[in-house]
Amino acid sequence: MVNTVIIFLMFALLIAFILMNVPVAFAFYFTAILFALMFWGWQGIFTVLGAAWSMMMNWVMVAVPLFVFMAALLEKGGVAEDIFVGLSKLVGTVRGSLAIVAVLFGYIFGAMSGAIAGSIAAAALLIYPSMIKQGYDKYLSIGAILGGGILPQIVPPSIIMIIYGSEVGVSVAKLFRGGLGAGTLMALLYATYILIWSNRHKDRVPVAGRGMPLREKLSAIKDLTPPLVIIIGVLGSIFLGLATPTEAAGVGAFLSFLFLVARRRFSLKGMKESLITTLKITALVGWTISGGRAFSMVFDVIGGRTIVEQILLSLPAARITALALSLVLLFVLGMLVDNISIIVIMGPILGPIMVKLGYNPYWWGVVFCSMLQTAFLTPPVGFGLYFFKGAVPKVSMEDIIKASIPFTILTALAVVLLILFPQYLTWFIG
Repeated sequence: MVNTVIIFLMFALLIAFILMNVPVAFAFYFTAILFALMFWGWQGIFTVLGAAWSMMMNWVMVAVPLFVFMAALLEKGGVAEDIFVGLSKLVGTVRGSLAIVAVLFGYIFGAMSGAIAGSIAAAALLIYPSMIKQGYDKYLSIGAILGGGILPQIVPPSIIMIIYGSEVGVSVAKLFRGGLGAGTLMALLYATYILIWSNRHKDRVPVAGRGMPLREKLSAIKDLTPPLVIIIGVLGSIFLGLATPTEAAGVGAFLSFLFLVARRRFSLKGMKESLITTLKITALVGWTISGGRAFSMVFDVIGGRTIVEQILLSLPAARITALALSLVLLFVLGMLVDNISIIVIMGPILGPIMVKLGYNPYWWGVVFCSMLQTAFLTPPVGFGLYFFKGAVPKVSMEDIIKASIPFTILTALAVVLLILFPQYLTWFIG
C-alpha cells in the first residue's frame, strides 16, 4: 500500500511539473532525482545520471540523428516538390484526387525520412493552397494533410519505433515491417474515406480534371525516382538483413546527399541549416529519452512496474481488459504528453505485461505506436495541429481541430482492425 501511494505521488509530481510548463525532459529529471534522494540519499543522483548515460550509449539510438539529418537534407533539396508533382501526375482524374495526393505524399515522405513536422509543413505549404484554389472543402483539405502528415510516425523508418525498440529491447527491423503494414492500412482507410466523402459531397469537391497524356504520366517517374531509390536503399537494406537500422540510416543520409549533388541543389548554406536542425532535434530527443530513462529506472526500483503489472494481470478477463485499458490510457496520455515521453515511460511497463498476457511483442509494439498516431491530432498537445497552424497561420485552430476529427476516428479504427485481425500484422512482421 505504501509503495502504491509513493508511485501515485511520483506520477502526480511529474504531471505537476509538466502543468507548470517545465520542459518534459527536465520534469523527468527533477522527479527522478527527488525520489532518488528520498530513497538513496546523495548516491541516488549518481544512480539516476548513470541510467540516463546508459541510454545515450545505445548504438540503436545513433539512427535518430542520421534519419533527422536525412530528412533535413531532403527538405532543403526540394524533394517535397518533386513528390507532389509526381503524385499529381499519377493519381489521375478521380474526384478528390488532390486530397488523395496529400495522403500519399505523407506516406512517401514518411518512408523517406520518418519526419512528421516536415511532412505536415511541406504539404500545408505545397498542397493546401492548390486545394483551396481549386475549390476543395476546407475541412477535407486540412484533414487529408493531417492524416497523411502523421503517417511518417508509423511508416518506416519511424523514429518513434527506433525509440520504442531501444526502450523495450525488441528488434527495430521487425517493428519496421509491422509499421509498413499498419501505415499502409491507415493510408488506404484515409483514401477510401476521401473517395466516399468526395462523391457524397460533390458540391464541395471540384470535378476531376482532364486525363493527362501518357507522356506526362511517364515524366512522373523522373520526379519520383530519387525518393524511391532512397526508400529502397534504406528499407531494402533493413528488410533483407543487409544492414541494421543505424547502418541503413547512414545509407539514407548518404543517398540524400548524392541526390542533392546530382540535381545540383547542394549548397553550403543548406548543409549548415540541415546540421543545425539535426542538432536541435537530436538534443531535444536525447534530453527527453535520457530523462525518461532516469524516471523509469527509479520507478522500477521502487516497485512501480511490479505494482502496475499486478493490477493489470488481476483484472477480470485480463487479456482483453488490460489491452483495452492500456489503449485508452495511451489515447488520454497522448492528449497531454508528447509521444517520446509516453514511449519512454509506458513502453517498458506495458510491453512485458502484454507478452505475459500472450501477445506477440512486435504486434503489440506496432499497435502501441499506431495508437500514438492519435496523439498528433488531439488537443491540447496535438503537435500535428500546431505544425499545420505554423505553416498556414491564417487558418484558425478551431477549424484545424474540426478537420482532424474524422482522421482521428479513422486512425482509431485502424487500431481496432489491427487488433481484430492480428494475422495481418504478423504476416508483415514475419
